[in-house]
Amino acid sequence: MGRSEVVSIPSPPMRGESLIGYLIRIADTNCYESSAWILNLAGLTYARMKASTWKKGLPALAYVLQQPLEEISRLGPFNTVEGNHSKVLIANGEVISRYFLRWPTKEICSQCARENGYLSAAWELRFVTHCPKHGCRLRSACSECDEEAAYSRATADFCSCMDIQEWNKPTITEAHVGLLRLLSNKFGGTDFKLDQHGFPEEFKQASLREAIETIVLLGSSLHIGGRVDGRGYCRMSEEKVITQVATAAEALANWPHGFMRYIGNLIVTADNYSDSSFFAERLARLYQSAVSNQSQFFTIFRGFEDCLGLIAEGKFQSLVGKVSPKPGRHKWLACGSDARVCLRVGKSTLSRLMRKGMLKTIVVRRGQSVQRLVTHESIEAYLDLKRRLIGIQSAAYMLSISLHTLKTLVKAGFLTPYHSPDLDGHHSWQFDKEVLAGFLHELEESSEEGDSDPVQLVAAVRKYNKQGLSYVKLLDMIRNGEVELLMYSQTERGFLKFGVDPAALKKLFSNEAGAEFAPVCASSP
Repeated sequence: MGRSEVVSIPSPPMRGESLIGYLIRIADTNCYESSAWILNLAGLTYARMKASTWKKGLPALAYVLQQPLEEISRLGPFNTVEGNHSKVLIANGEVISRYFLRWPTKEICSQCARENGYLSAAWELRFVTHCPKHGCRLRSACSECDEEAAYSRATADFCSCMDIQEWNKPTITEAHVGLLRLLSNKFGGTDFKLDQHGFPEEFKQASLREAIETIVLLGSSLHIGGRVDGRGYCRMSEEKVITQVATAAEALANWPHGFMRYIGNLIVTADNYSDSSFFAERLARLYQSAVSNQSQFFTIFRGFEDCLGLIAEGKFQSLVGKVSPKPGRHKWLACGSDARVCLRVGKSTLSRLMRKGMLKTIVVRRGQSVQRLVTHESIEAYLDLKRRLIGIQSAAYMLSISLHTLKTLVKAGFLTPYHSPDLDGHHSWQFDKEVLAGFLHELEESSEEGDSDPVQLVAAVRKYNKQGLSYVKLLDMIRNGEVELLMYSQTERGFLKFGVDPAALKKLFSNEAGAEFAPVCASSP
């Protein structure tokens, strides 16, 4: 470490305390002007807030804080359990996807910070956007005193206002608050009472991971976006996250009637027709997911069983509101001709988009006639998607790989095109630009800064190609932890940014190819 300095007044972490909050509290205890002083003693800094960087400095930080290394490492997402770093071990001993965490975060509840004297680790959960105790929105700035939160502060609350209760009032429903309290109990070890919210017993007894995955499936089934493995939430706006969590909360509260209303919203909304039969594709996918993964989504599976029981007793119909059809064009449904004009596609293309589930459709049966209507929401979502779609050549240029390599990555499952001849019968390959950018971002997040000079991925594949090395095999080795992904250059484009340790490859492959590694520039063909 170079210096043997430690904090003068050590103190162990509190239950449910975050690492940033712990550093701030220790700085306050030792009368430091800034919590950054503690980091400086350990050779760390707030300027580079990356879990992989901090993980290397945890032994020195534990020494400075005079606490066991295991205790300090449990305060943040540092203990990865898979080769691609997508799963982390959290303080309660469970393993969850790191995409469900927003570490570090400046968002806090000022009232809790003042009452408790520390910052809760539950605020680092991506779904906890409001305070589980007070129901107010977590904040990183104060509109009254213009103070902004800084990691380097030495006080629990950044705000200097005397009275904060006026604008720290609840802004979400009781069910939403209850769901956040349940997550806080499972993640941070709090002891909030949940009986008044009427959550199902199996959901209250579930693990944190099972609870989060249940919230994701319920929220994403009614609203676009989000996956059970957490991918997509790091790029989702906070307002959309709030909407999904609120939807799941209303479905889980007052069980099973809340779930029945949720099913009713999947089948028919408040402004829909009342005298027709509607078939929602998202409802079918939700049911298939619950049935095929009963152990993972047991709460939802039980909900469907209760729903079928009410249908058998003739009680389910009253849970779905009845409204009269409105004259003229419906405000959220479009007929096929209007949808084709809006999307600028023909009948065959529109039918293919409906068949593949890319447009949300409602089937209306009146007597012997059947009509498929398209929701305006799905039309707007697909129009927004079309602006992001790029061809296969543009995708290969964005990733700095050849067309053949791009197709092999698709075949191996690393990338998925939105359109392709094999996928949905489309005449050409098209990729979502945001999906490609997210794939590169995930690689960049999992990359490390090696001590030795790395070799570019393309140069490594070129040298050991005769020994069977390809991009697919190299990415598999990185995902399985056989080799470590390193950052080669921040100025390059696509895969040219990344490299691997040449010494690690020599241990795995023979060095018969005698050619030297040659760096490749982004401008190379």
